[in-house]
Amino acid sequence: MQNSRVILRAECQHFASVHDENPCVASIPYFGFVEEIWELNYVKFIICVFKCKWVDNNTGMWIDDVGFTLVDLKQLTYQNNHFIMAKQAK
Repeated sequence: MQNSRVILRAECQHFASVHDENPCVASIPYFGFVEEIWELNYVKFIICVFKCKWVDNNTGMWIDDVGFTLVDLKQLTYQNNHFIMAKQAK
């Protein structure tokens, strides 16, 4: 698993209520590791995707006193969402 860590930053809009006309955009990081790399050949173009296992953001991730993000790769979740496009990975 050396050098196979991956971060996906998902952006979504949050509304305070139905009548809120000023949505707030939040960037949520998801941490995990690459299990497999797939190359999908559609004849006219090729797409590279990563099959990943994701860490639970609630129990498997925290920020220490110095500001470093620590990740416990044994606290896995999101079992049904394995694949991301390679260009989405950080």
